[in-house]
Amino acid sequence: MNTIEAISTDQFQQACMQYPKYQALAWVIEQAIHEGKLVNKQKLPAQRLLADALGITHGTVTRAYALLEKKGIVTARLGAGTYVHLPGAASDGVKNRAGIKEYDFASSMQPMLGQPMLIKQALVDLSGDLSAIEDVMTYAYQGLDRHKRAFCSWFASKNINAELSDICFTNGAQQSIFTCMQLLTNRDDWILHEELTYPGVLHAAQACQVKTAGVPFAEGGLDLQMLEQYCQQYQPRLLYLTPNMQNPTNIRYSDDQLNHFVALSRKYQFYILEDDVNYCLPEDWRLPLQQRAPDRVFYLTSLSKYVAGGLRIACTLVPEQWQKTFNESIHSQCWMIPSLNFELASRFLGSDDFRQNQAYLAGEMRYRQQAFSSMAQRHGLITRSGGLNIWLTLPEDININQFQRLLITQGIKVRPADLFQPAHSAPPQEYGFRISLGGFHSRHDFDEGVAVFEQALMQLNQQQDVVI
Repeated sequence: MNTIEAISTDQFQQACMQYPKYQALAWVIEQAIHEGKLVNKQKLPAQRLLADALGITHGTVTRAYALLEKKGIVTARLGAGTYVHLPGAASDGVKNRAGIKEYDFASSMQPMLGQPMLIKQALVDLSGDLSAIEDVMTYAYQGLDRHKRAFCSWFASKNINAELSDICFTNGAQQSIFTCMQLLTNRDDWILHEELTYPGVLHAAQACQVKTAGVPFAEGGLDLQMLEQYCQQYQPRLLYLTPNMQNPTNIRYSDDQLNHFVALSRKYQFYILEDDVNYCLPEDWRLPLQQRAPDRVFYLTSLSKYVAGGLRIACTLVPEQWQKTFNESIHSQCWMIPSLNFELASRFLGSDDFRQNQAYLAGEMRYRQQAFSSMAQRHGLITRSGGLNIWLTLPEDININQFQRLLITQGIKVRPADLFQPAHSAPPQEYGFRISLGGFHSRHDFDEGVAVFEQALMQLNQQQDVVI
């Protein structure tokens, strides 16, 4: 494919419906780079040739190339043209101790699709705003109101209704989970969670010296009969849920189940901690449970799976009766959250660059979900897609330990089901692997990882045939 063919005319025309032509062209070129159609150090088309091919002016192409250079993903060489510039692209990948290239299907993270440019631009903007710099250097233990207004606007764009007073900032989602447990439980109280759950909630429970019980799954979600039985038996103080995209199984609860959770919360007087940190494709995302019962639900979200985990930017919508106590608890733990991080987020959350970045992410995750699911289905395996992860259910004739050992020898890292439940628990009903799709920063590396995974599947089948 030559460089002009890599720049889709159809995508350009569609992008022109949302952005000025130079921005639309920059968007399409950036998309081609992320998809691997334009590779590192490849020369972009001559500006005059590209202008003629797209039916636009030479000046439009010049402005688009300048924008891409400002973002740091192309570089112009005097008299030689403009080239793709991806500093991290020239890599042979991470290798393990045996010298085998590793394929990370274990770490639930988002691929880097321009997030560093978001932060870079926010830092540049901030560097010219001395008033804002002074603001983030002063104590504001409940956070700055203008940062909360930025998050309210972000929530509003997702049809979430929130007031400034509802918002409590934390250093990542884990601090919010710990704080909710600290406020709502006493030593030896019980909390309930899904049978397979985010391991961080188990660590927080251990730190707070509270007991945990995992509610088994039934068809399409938690076993509601068992949930009520556990409510009667344990008198829990808190129910931890990941209802929008269950972690790790990707189960999506029905409206009836969500309403049942709220009804049980009122009947048995426990609160619900709704964790909505996991990334969800726009077409799959839905309004939080918190919007149905703001007096019973603590709603937790963050930018870790949307932008970068290292920023430690998280936000909790706290029921009114707990807002003062929640803020005081955060104040006692770390005095205040780092305003600088939230300043950066406030500067990019409403920007066109952020919206484009999220469009890249959504498009890439649709591709990766389809690619991995298609590979698994060729071998008769069942998958459940969602966001950054796929839940891979293994049939009974596959020994999960044997398969995982085989994957390790091929350099493939995955997360088996038992890592998502307390130690010494009985085997879960939902048994398989959580396959994370975001650990590859290029489509080429991802495709290579899927191919190696498929080779391991075929090797496993051959080994089992020999045994039979």
